[in-house]
Amino acid sequence: MALALMAAVASLAGCAQVVTGSATVSNAPNASLRVAGDSGGPFDTAVKNSLSDVFDFWRTEFPKISGGKAFTPLKGGLYSVDGAQVMQKKGIPDYAKSEACMAKQPSFIVDNGAFCTLDDSISWDRADQHLFAQLAKKYGDLMVALVFAHETGHAISYRMGVFNRTDLRTIDTESQADCAAGAWAAWALKGGAPHFRDFTPAKLDAALEGFLDGRDATPGTPNDVSHGNGFDRLSAVADGIQKGAAYCFSDGYFASRTFTERPFTDQKDYNLGGNSPLADVLKPGPNNDFVKDLNRFWEAAAKSIGKTFTPVSIAEAPRPKCGAASATSEFGYCPDDNTVYFNTTLAGQIYNSLPTVQFDQSTGNVTLQENQPGDFALGVVFSIGWGMAVRHQLFKRDLTSKDALVAAVCYTGSYAKNVNVPTNTPGRFIVLSPADLDEAVSAMLAQVGRPEVFGARGTTGLDRVQAFVKGYRGGLSAC
Repeated sequence: MALALMAAVASLAGCAQVVTGSATVSNAPNASLRVAGDSGGPFDTAVKNSLSDVFDFWRTEFPKISGGKAFTPLKGGLYSVDGAQVMQKKGIPDYAKSEACMAKQPSFIVDNGAFCTLDDSISWDRADQHLFAQLAKKYGDLMVALVFAHETGHAISYRMGVFNRTDLRTIDTESQADCAAGAWAAWALKGGAPHFRDFTPAKLDAALEGFLDGRDATPGTPNDVSHGNGFDRLSAVADGIQKGAAYCFSDGYFASRTFTERPFTDQKDYNLGGNSPLADVLKPGPNNDFVKDLNRFWEAAAKSIGKTFTPVSIAEAPRPKCGAASATSEFGYCPDDNTVYFNTTLAGQIYNSLPTVQFDQSTGNVTLQENQPGDFALGVVFSIGWGMAVRHQLFKRDLTSKDALVAAVCYTGSYAKNVNVPTNTPGRFIVLSPADLDEAVSAMLAQVGRPEVFGARGTTGLDRVQAFVKGYRGGLSAC
């Protein structure tokens, strides 16, 4: 299972002609941080610019969370390494041998960017065909900044003594670093980052897609759980954006977190990637398990507040017969006949919309794959249609506004929580597989706001992720 840039009007010197275009924002000159192994190339430059701005942020914020202590530079320094050369030569260059984590395990750096608790350093793999350089090419330098805001988040945890605790799991400290990345992003979005003065909500959405694309693979066993799935990671980033650094490093942060990442339960589910066939999701008639389950959920929810929900049907059509937000819509709920309509071609695109990463274990090279199957990417789009039905049937509210979309997305988060339960849970026609919440947040970022789906309606991808997380955590009453 965009924001347009502000238009600028300028008078040309010596003539009366007026030119309308986009405002330009000048970023600061490239940073001059000292980096061992600095190639001077575009990726290393992007990392240095990112770290320079992240360090600026923590010079201001760290005293606020540490009782007035100053943010101290990394004692172990910064290291750039060509991971492709590490793979070929089966070792690290001489200059990198002074970095404790690489000295201990040279392959540690391949396809990685990391903070090392052994010597208070940050290192990264700059190889052009390896993970982070490939993600940077696709998603931009802001994605690089989020990655290194995360790594610096670990450095803050280190300074706050978090790694001295014995009661925390890897996923806990990774979540805190994700939250720290979000706190930095909120500051940068307000114009605080000299090298990202052109930061816009639309660019943040793209960076978050890259952050999601670089997530860990769904674990094979409970012992493989590490950073958390895409839902866990983006919800932590979103919390950092909304609540700031003080929340990320508060005494109650770890107790406030819940995690959804879990391994596949059997080989069959693993082989299928947890996906039901597209034909099953689109099956017409009353025997579609997904349709039955959405109706099951909403009939029970309506009954709980003394109302009645009339079951919704699905039908294929080029466009919804009514109720669509725009003339370009190819997906939506029609209140006249209580039906969610879908265009089959569009439904197939949404189903096959997940970005994934394929690794070559012999070289470390990665291929960023597009259009991979994810049944719950399509599932949440259908669920939003049911959310529109709820607004119409139970509350007589509009279906085409920003509020309508945000509410329907929030409802969908609540529904996702209801079906994120163990296999064979009584009273469910479907349950989520381990990868489904990644598919859901991917759809919120990149699919739901498409004009032919529900349209952005003044929301960003981050807005939709936040609404989904709100419903998942807080239930229907939070929506």
